[in-house]
Amino acid sequence: MTVEQVDVVALFPSPSGEPGEYLTLLREALEEAGVRCAQASALTPAWARHHSRAVEVVHLHWLEFIAPSDSSRFVGAAKSARRAVRLRQALRRLQRSGVSVVWTVHNLAPHEPVHLRIERWLQRVVLAMADAAIVHSEHARAQVANSLGHARKLHVVPHGNYLGAYPPAAQSSAAQRRALGLADEAFVYLSFGQVRAYKRLPDLLDAFRSLPDENIALLIAGEPRDPQEAARVRAKATQDSRVVLDLRRIPVGEVAVLHGLADAAVFPYHEMFSSGSVLLAISRGLPVIVPSGSAGAELAAPPAIAPIGIDGTAAALRAVRRGDRRVRRQTALTAAARFDWKTVGNQTARVYRLARQQRAGQRLAPGTFCR
Repeated sequence: MTVEQVDVVALFPSPSGEPGEYLTLLREALEEAGVRCAQASALTPAWARHHSRAVEVVHLHWLEFIAPSDSSRFVGAAKSARRAVRLRQALRRLQRSGVSVVWTVHNLAPHEPVHLRIERWLQRVVLAMADAAIVHSEHARAQVANSLGHARKLHVVPHGNYLGAYPPAAQSSAAQRRALGLADEAFVYLSFGQVRAYKRLPDLLDAFRSLPDENIALLIAGEPRDPQEAARVRAKATQDSRVVLDLRRIPVGEVAVLHGLADAAVFPYHEMFSSGSVLLAISRGLPVIVPSGSAGAELAAPPAIAPIGIDGTAAALRAVRRGDRRVRRQTALTAAARFDWKTVGNQTARVYRLARQQRAGQRLAPGTFCR
């Protein structure tokens, strides 16, 4: 028997329905591809027992939300371990009932691990049990294969873009700039998203401060996750009047606003495993500064991208300003359009079918990957 169609898939965590949220966009794309998505709140052995006959595939995403760590190092380790074990029990129960398991590997490791040994153990267990796994780039596929193994299970399905995903800005860019104290003629670099240590924002501030240009600005917008990191960012920012901080949780309605007033987006990370934030930027027509050789560097070509190479972040900050702004914007938008959600939905549904074939014991051709 050949599996032609997958009827019901449960996504974990469950989509919240917010515009622009990855899981919401994925669910819509899957439903357009003919896959019904079940609503569920938590993946536990009890849920598995009651729903194993109702779903054909369980699709896991961020494991840190499924089996989260606790802030307490002692009690939290025990809680995290129990949650991880319960997740494994739930997956075993589902698979004994014929349900396939798919995991999208969004991060090679948690950004701020609390109980690293438990979290790494859970990753290895889930990948070993999964019938198929999804990564968003060839860069990510190589990283996962080298770190966790199971290369034959890995299927490359790109992250979808954010074209039209957020409501448009209600004000003009000039009005938005004035509200933040940014000059109309300034070239504005945007660092958007939660303020977290792995993003190396203090290093970005040092690189920005090394630029002598008066007619530039750096806007850092996002909610602080770590008070100490936020304090370091604030201390560095006070040393340069060209830096503007907007450290708060950014409402969905302001995402397009902040990207609309910027000229380029900056991602000065040591390593970039996933590409969602870069896709958001190029979907808004912004050229991006990303680590050379990273997942983000696979998405676009110059002038829509300026890789951070051996010359460092300051050189990339200068490079992204070269050339015509309209050409940079159009190149970014053209790159983003390649990653449409209809294709993502169809390719993800194909991975589900392969996972169902694997669970049914059907042989797959060696090296069968989705492209």
